[in-house]
Amino acid sequence: MTIDIAPGHWQVGGLGLLALCLALAVLSDARQRRIPNALVLVALLAGLLWNAFGPQPFSQNPGLFSPYPGALGVGAALLGALVALLLFLPFHVLRVLGAGDVKLFAAVGAFAGPAASVNLALCVLVAGGLLALARMAVARNARLVMQNTLTSLGQMLPGTAGSFDARTQTAWRMPYAVAIAGGVAGYAAWTLSGRAPLIAFG
Repeated sequence: MTIDIAPGHWQVGGLGLLALCLALAVLSDARQRRIPNALVLVALLAGLLWNAFGPQPFSQNPGLFSPYPGALGVGAALLGALVALLLFLPFHVLRVLGAGDVKLFAAVGAFAGPAASVNLALCVLVAGGLLALARMAVARNARLVMQNTLTSLGQMLPGTAGSFDARTQTAWRMPYAVAIAGGVAGYAAWTLSGRAPLIAFG
């Protein structure tokens, strides 16, 4: 079952819906340093439904982030959420990202599908790095930021677990929903301008 709507209109609506979900996540993360599970669930369901009932003009639709959009179907949308979750889950295990950040990116994956989720992950990581550098410059505490970053990376090595000092984390911790929103916006601008995906599959 599909909704009789032009692919272009479906794309604009989907990107607008995703932008709304991300904007709410950014506001919550900035104010409370958390992303509500209810918001993540709504975003996940919205992505699944948008891909389940959207137009499918081709036998293999490229999804939301394409100059030639088409709904992926619920199966590919679920796979996109799973791929996005698995891509960011290691960062949560290493305590680099919070659980809310990982779940929010999984919801983005439901909108994007599996292939676009890989490209989006790269863009989000780049956006996160740039925002961290900007925050470091504004705060003028580069030494503390670098110290905590190196300490966090040290957790990845055997025998160093627990060495991170949470009391100094507030000096560099930023709402990562901002990086997710920025990465999604950047990738949307890149692909919708007619450029090829950063990593092409098939």
